[in-house]
Amino acid sequence: MMATTLTSTERGRHAELLAQTALLANGYTVLEPISPEPFDLAIKRVGTNRTFYVQVKTAFLRDEERYGGQYIVVKGAKSNGDVYTKDEVDYFVAIWQGECYMFTNREISEYWVRPDQIETKWTKLSDKI
Repeated sequence: MMATTLTSTERGRHAELLAQTALLANGYTVLEPISPEPFDLAIKRVGTNRTFYVQVKTAFLRDEERYGGQYIVVKGAKSNGDVYTKDEVDYFVAIWQGECYMFTNREISEYWVRPDQIETKWTKLSDKI
């Protein structure tokens, strides 16, 4: 199989599809906006009426001595540098090594977690139905 390089748009869409699959497998109804919104997905638990807004992000590894070693990092800001407010986004779903992790928006520009703490600090979404 040939390795392909995805564009930024393709990587983003792939991340959204991974998040949608994991959210569905974890009992959420998943909706996509048809017009530009600050969130990527709207979700609700089956049988409830409360809707939450989700921003999907691809996590990356920051490994620098000045930061004390390795951290998995998710950007909590838009391309213009403004952080996502709680009025715009309730949760983030981070994609890390093909796995999906969900955590609450705290209105900060970056979310950091040590690799060995990711499953205790963030909620891992199973992709198994």
